[in-house]
Amino acid sequence: MADTDITEDSGTGPVETPNITLTTPVFGIRSYEKAVAYYVDWLGFNLDWEFRSKPGEPVIIRVSRNGMALCLNESPGTTCGSSILLETTGLDVLAAEWNSRRPGSAEVYLQQPYDIPCVELTDPFGNEMHFQGGLPEEEWAAREKRQARMRETIRQRLADGHPCPTPEELVEAIGRPVGLAMAALGEFPEYEKATRDDTG
Repeated sequence: MADTDITEDSGTGPVETPNITLTTPVFGIRSYEKAVAYYVDWLGFNLDWEFRSKPGEPVIIRVSRNGMALCLNESPGTTCGSSILLETTGLDVLAAEWNSRRPGSAEVYLQQPYDIPCVELTDPFGNEMHFQGGLPEEEWAAREKRQARMRETIRQRLADGHPCPTPEELVEAIGRPVGLAMAALGEFPEYEKATRDDTG
């Protein structure tokens, strides 16, 4: 009952409030051997269980790692080419682990427009996993300060009778990422109007 809340309902007594405790995406696969080689042997997932209705029939397997689970279904009607986003801590460590088994296979890059560390992997069946890393608290604090400076720059430009700066101009003057500049500009109706005018 640790994950369940109890609330009082007048007239009927305590009522259990449901909680969704685990999400398990379903990926279509077309080969048991390739799926195990990819998810278990390379990515380090645990093989929790597998099921076939009878020998030779398509397999359904569940793999998991660090509280995240995937159902891999070989049935012909299960769609391949799905995509999921996973918020991940220690992304550099994970990438190093994966690259130790398959050198150069897991590249950490900065995802736009917010320069968030990310690794994108596609399994042999076209299913995509986007591992998104976090940023240190000091970087979030620095970004908040940059965004405040961006807002002040926009206000001053408008007060001086100049048009709104572009995101690129704000980034050049104050710093990355461009997503901060876009968010700051989105708070000003003048920028929205200028954008509409430019597009039509």
